[in-house]
Amino acid sequence: MTEKRAAVPAVPEWTAARVTDALQLFLDALDTHLSGEAEPGASLDNPLDDGGSRFSQLCEALSLGGFERAVLMLALIAEVHPLRFRHFAQAQYDPAELPPPGSVSRHLALSLFDGDPTALADDAPLLHWRLLSRPAGVPGHSLAPLSVDPAVLAYVYGDDRLNPRLNRYVQHLEAPAGPLAHSAAAHLPTLAAHLHADERATAQLHGRDVSAQLDLAAAALSGLGVPLLRLSLGTLLGSDEILDRDLRLWERETRLRPLALCLDASEADLDLNPEKGSAAALERRVASVAAHLHAPLVLLTTEPLALGSGRPVLNLEVTRPTRAEQRGLWASALGLRGEDAPRLRELTDQFDLNASALRDLAGNVRLGLSGPGLSGNLSDDERLDRAWEACRVAGRRRIGTLAERLTGTPGWDDVILPDADLAVLHGLVEHVRHRTQVYETWGMGRHARGLGISALFSGPSGTGKTLAAEVIANELRLDLYRIDLSSMVSKYIGETEKNLKSIFDAADDGGVILLFDEADSLFGKRGDVQSANDRYANTQVNYLLQRMESYAGLALLTTNLESGMDTAFMRRIRFVLNFRAPEAPERERIWRRAFPPQVDVSGVDFARLARVKLAGGNIRSVALGAAFLAAARREPLSMALLREAIRAEWRKLGRVTLDAAAFADW
Repeated sequence: MTEKRAAVPAVPEWTAARVTDALQLFLDALDTHLSGEAEPGASLDNPLDDGGSRFSQLCEALSLGGFERAVLMLALIAEVHPLRFRHFAQAQYDPAELPPPGSVSRHLALSLFDGDPTALADDAPLLHWRLLSRPAGVPGHSLAPLSVDPAVLAYVYGDDRLNPRLNRYVQHLEAPAGPLAHSAAAHLPTLAAHLHADERATAQLHGRDVSAQLDLAAAALSGLGVPLLRLSLGTLLGSDEILDRDLRLWERETRLRPLALCLDASEADLDLNPEKGSAAALERRVASVAAHLHAPLVLLTTEPLALGSGRPVLNLEVTRPTRAEQRGLWASALGLRGEDAPRLRELTDQFDLNASALRDLAGNVRLGLSGPGLSGNLSDDERLDRAWEACRVAGRRRIGTLAERLTGTPGWDDVILPDADLAVLHGLVEHVRHRTQVYETWGMGRHARGLGISALFSGPSGTGKTLAAEVIANELRLDLYRIDLSSMVSKYIGETEKNLKSIFDAADDGGVILLFDEADSLFGKRGDVQSANDRYANTQVNYLLQRMESYAGLALLTTNLESGMDTAFMRRIRFVLNFRAPEAPERERIWRRAFPPQVDVSGVDFARLARVKLAGGNIRSVALGAAFLAAARREPLSMALLREAIRAEWRKLGRVTLDAAAFADW
C-alpha cells in the first residue's frame, strides 16, 4: 500500500508578510555570501526551506535539489522584490547581460550558485514542471529570461485555489443532494474503501447512465475530505503541444495539493468509425491522462476500457435506477401516498430517468405546488400529471433543434384504414404501454437487447403514414419528432454516425417518439464491398441497426418503397404496416373528415368526390384549397369550387392528362 499524502498543513506563522521577509533574508544572505563576509565553509541559509513552509513542501513534492531550490528562490525574489533584486544583480553581474525585471537567466543563476547546468535544461524539474518558464518564441539560450509561474508564487504564499490555467477543464463537485438509488448505493462501500486505500487508486465506473456514475463517484470521493473536481477528457483533446503542457500542470497540481478527481471520458469526441480503432485511441488517451494524475481517480465511461496505467483499478458497472427504484424516488420526491399507483407506473414506463434528473424535475414540480393551498389539495394523479408534463418539457430541451417536433392533434377518427391495419396501430400502442410489465416484471425480455419498439410504415406519399404517427403520439401523450434521414447522411466519414448518435442520445431518456422520414435513404440494402465508399455506407447502416436495437423508446420509420429496405434491418422491426392508396369507400370517409363541423357542406356530394382517385393527404390539401376559394369569393362551398381545387392539386402532382370522366356528371 502506498503511503497516503497528508493534506497541506495550515502554518499560521507563515503569513504572507513572513514569506516576503524570508525572501528578503535569503537575498541578504546571498549578498553576504558572495561578498566574502560569511565565515569560511558556511552554507547559504534559506529561511523558507524549513520543512514546514509551502516552499519546502513544493520542493519535496517535485524532488528539487539544492541548486534548483536556490534558483527557484532567486526567481521568487526577482518577482517579489524586483528593485532590490535589480540593485543586487547589478552589483554582482555585468549590467549589459542582466535579464529583464522580474526574471532570472541560466547565466545569472550559474554565476551565483555552484550547480549543474543540466539542472536548467528543458527536461529538468524547474522547466519540466513549469515552475519557471521563458516567453513564447524566445530561444532557450543561457541569457533567455526565466520567470516564476504566478500559480507557483501564489502557492508559496499559501493560496489553496486551483491553478487558474486549469479552471476551464474542471467543475467542482459536491456530494449528491439526495439519496442514491439502491443499485448504486450497493457499490458505495466497496468504492469508498478502494479509493481510501491508495492515493493513486483508480476506479472505472461504466454504463449508459453517466449521471448515476457521477453521483456515486461524488458520494465516495467526498469522504476523503479533499476538493473534488470533475475533469472532462474531451476538453483535454487539443493539440499535442497543449495536451503535454496542461498535463504537466495537472501532474504538478496533484503533487502539490490533495485532490480527488473524476475523469469523464463518456463524451470524448472520437471517430465513430470502428475501422479507425477509436476504442484503442480512447484507451491510450485515458491511460496517458491517468498516468499524470497523482490523486484518487474515478473514471466515467460508457464502455469499460483497458487502462494499463499501472494504477490499482476497480471496475464497477453502474446502471440507471430500475423502474421500481424510480417509482420510489418519485413517490418520495412528490410526497405521494404510495408507489403502486397506475399513473406512477405509466410515468416510469415512458420516462427512464437517472436519479439526478429525476430529483431536478421533481423539485420543479414541487415549486409549482407551492402556491397557497395547492400542495395539500392536489391528488396523487394531479401531481403525476404535472410530473408527466415536466418530463415532456425536459425531453424537448434535450433534443432542441436536432429534429422537428410535430404538434398536430389528430385522433383515431382521423385515421381511415381497414380494420386489420387499425388493429396493428392499436397493438403498437399497447406494446409501448405495457412493455415494462412484459419485459421486466414478467421476464419476457431476458433475450431482448432493449425495451425499444420499432415499426415501419411503407406506402405512397399522402396515404397517412405521418398522420398515423401523430395519432400514436397523441394517444400515448408523448412528443413526436421527425428526422429527415436524407439530410443527415454526410459524405464525410463518421459524420452521419455522429448526427444520429446525437439524436438517439438526446431521446434515450424516453418520452419521445422518433419518426425517421425517408428511411430507405439510409436503411436501404447493403451492397457488396467493392470500394471504400461501399464499406463506409455499410458501416452507417450497421451503426443504425445497433442503435435501433439499444434505443429504449419507440422508433417509427417511413418509406415509399418497402422492397428497398435491407433484410437484416427488416428482421429487427416489430411492426410493419403497408399504407396503400384508399379505395372509394375510404376516400368518402376521408372527405367527410376533411371538413370541421362549422363548415357548411350542404352543397357537397361526398359520394361523387370519392370517385376521384386521390390519396388522403391530397384530399386534405384539396379541402383546404377549396375552403380558401370559398372564403375569397364569399360564396358557400360547392362542387364547382372543389373541382377547381382538385384540378389545381392534379397540376401540382404533375398530372398532364386530367381525369375528365371523374367530373362527367358534376
